[in-house]
Amino acid sequence: MLIAAILLYILAITICLTVIVKGHSLNNIEKKLKKLIAKDSADSEDAISQKDYYQAYEIVDDLGAVLECNNDMVKYDGVKSVFRRVEKFRNQKQPVAECDEGELEVDSNISKKRNGLWVVK
Repeated sequence: MLIAAILLYILAITICLTVIVKGHSLNNIEKKLKKLIAKDSADSEDAISQKDYYQAYEIVDDLGAVLECNNDMVKYDGVKSVFRRVEKFRNQKQPVAECDEGELEVDSNISKKRNGLWVVK
């Protein structure tokens, strides 16, 4: 019985720490605890600039407006254009690596040309 209670307390503490690390609008004590637990986390609050956030929000908002349309061809064209905007946004954020010859080359995943979207009925 004692072992089960200890495991239950450990589980509760683990859940609380996870909520603090992934949480938003934390108070000062929780922010300090989060800094101690996740020092180099990619999910930090200042990882994305406001400009990037609003640009991504605008892309998603445009996608929602396109998907509300009743015409399938308008949806298809709209999703294609939003997909191009997403690729351009993602390519801006990807780091550029230098080759051995001194040329600049983008990551091989980015440089591959995709065929685009297909309509399946």
